[in-house]
Amino acid sequence: MQNLKNFWISKQISKLLTYTVIIFLILNVNIYKSFSNNLDKGEAIVQQMIVEAKNHAIDTIKLEPKERSTKIELLIKKYVNLDFMGRATTGTFWKKASKKQREMYKTALLKQIVLTIEEHLNTLATLSYEQKKSEKRGKKLVYVRGLIKDPNGNKPEVNLLWKLAADKTGSFLILDLEIEGISLVSSQKAEAVSILRKNKGDFNILLENMNKNQ
Repeated sequence: MQNLKNFWISKQISKLLTYTVIIFLILNVNIYKSFSNNLDKGEAIVQQMIVEAKNHAIDTIKLEPKERSTKIELLIKKYVNLDFMGRATTGTFWKKASKKQREMYKTALLKQIVLTIEEHLNTLATLSYEQKKSEKRGKKLVYVRGLIKDPNGNKPEVNLLWKLAADKTGSFLILDLEIEGISLVSSQKAEAVSILRKNKGDFNILLENMNKNQ
């Protein structure tokens, strides 16, 4: 009787282990698919933005600089997560800012981003973009590496690293861009936080400084 009981228990344990392994495999397959899908989505967003940027560079080449910048702003705003960048570049001071100050800061930040990367996007009219290795970082972050190249070899290559993540709607947006290892977010944060610390978190002074430089 005891042997029969032990046999029954071992059978139950064996069945439980089998189910556990099956569930584990299913979950891991789904996670792998999710990771793979996220990489595909991240790459697709960057490729789509590059195509639009190249078309923009060609279509607006004869426009005045100010008009070109305005059009690039609309393009960048479409693909960049400004809410994240606003928080990331001001650290704990972001919580102290009013709703109006936050919106004004995001507008000024957008202009700052345009000034930083406008030259690289405009060169796409004559240069080419080559997508390199992509990788998953953690559960949500995707890194997409790329290279701006001169087909004629007259200009040096420019290495780009796009950092993306899905927003609340599931759409992948750019959180940061590194140009030759220099991060837009880190550079802006160093400057913004320094000004805020010196002025007791006064966003109005930060905004004045940013607008002067634009």
